Amino acid sequence: QPATTWALDTWGENMVGCTVDDGRIYEWALATGTPAAVVSNAPVSNRSILVTEERFLFALGAGGNPRLVQWSDREDNTAWTPAATNEAGDLELNTSGQIMAGVNVRGQALILTSTDAHAASYSGPPYGYGIERVGSSCGLAAEKAVAVVDAGAFWMGTHAFYGYAGGAVQELPSEVSDYVFSDINRGQVSKTFAVVNSSFGEVFWFYP
Repeated sequence: QPATTWALDTWGENMVGCTVDDGRIYEWALATGTPAAVVSNAPVSNRSILVTEERFLFALGAGGNPRLVQWSDREDNTAWTPAATNEAGDLELNTSGQIMAGVNVRGQALILTSTDAHAASYSGPPYGYGIERVGSSCGLAAEKAVAVVDAGAFWMGTHAFYGYAGGAVQELPSEVSDYVFSDINRGQVSKTFAVVNSSFGEVFWFYP
């Protein structure tokens, strides 16, 4: 079974989170005596979450559909049913993979699946977001194997490293790729994670 990981983000001052094992979206209001509570009306059986720069809450792999992206109304994470009076909506990715994670990069929401990468751009009402594929055969190896820096997003795939800074995904040249991908324990690959060392402009990947 894959390792349990949490997708965490901020909703204003509050924290929101989701784990694929549970699938529900939780919000914590920074009150140490009050535990996190399930977000009202939000979809369940989700794979991950993301709060966009435009202040929409994305449910990734929403409702048990591993390719569905569903978002709440702007500034209201309890309104998920599309209506003429809100901007809630959903789109299904054109992919054979399943959504792994989402990050904000350069004014877009980058959604990484097990096989490819998609960029969601806000177009305003009534459509909300448009999503296009920006990379193929560049799937994310593990939910936490992606890092974001000023230059863009960088992640570990199943056989190479990749980067996205707008436009299209690029494979990163690496002198250690052959060693890493022949050495990695693929039965434990879900424990792989990335961290940013901003002092030296570096991204580290820790893998089993």
